[in-house]
Amino acid sequence: MNRICELFGIQHPIVQAGMVWNSGWKLAAASSNAGILGLIGAGSMYPEVLREHIQKCKAATSQPFGVNIPLLYSDIDQLIEVVLSEEVKIVFTSAGNPAVWTNKLKSHGITVVHVVSSAKYALKAQNVVPKNSDVGVLVIPQSKCS
Repeated sequence: MNRICELFGIQHPIVQAGMVWNSGWKLAAASSNAGILGLIGAGSMYPEVLREHIQKCKAATSQPFGVNIPLLYSDIDQLIEVVLSEEVKIVFTSAGNPAVWTNKLKSHGITVVHVVSSAKYALKAQNVVPKNSDVGVLVIPQSKCS
């Protein structure tokens, strides 16, 4: 078992991307049931829709799953509250400053992963995230590392 499997409690070190409009509860649950980490893509969801997807995903799998939240979302505070109230254990953040929400998520025992679009933003995130925030993982899609 490698560190990614240990961190997320999964069988295979694969994360299903949280794709807007494409990764709702059905894909996340199927991915998690297959032994990888399924993600619900919250970028296109109103808070009440996200809550519904989280609840349906919980009903469809006993395996770990997470939620991907773009930090530039206009109702970000409401999405964060849904994630907290539904006790989601893994949150991937993207498209914004990870320093703003990481400590709040971590204070609720959530594993936080921040996704960036390039090595340039990875370096920036490294300098922006407070040292005590402990972002679990920083993801840079391979095709964007050049």
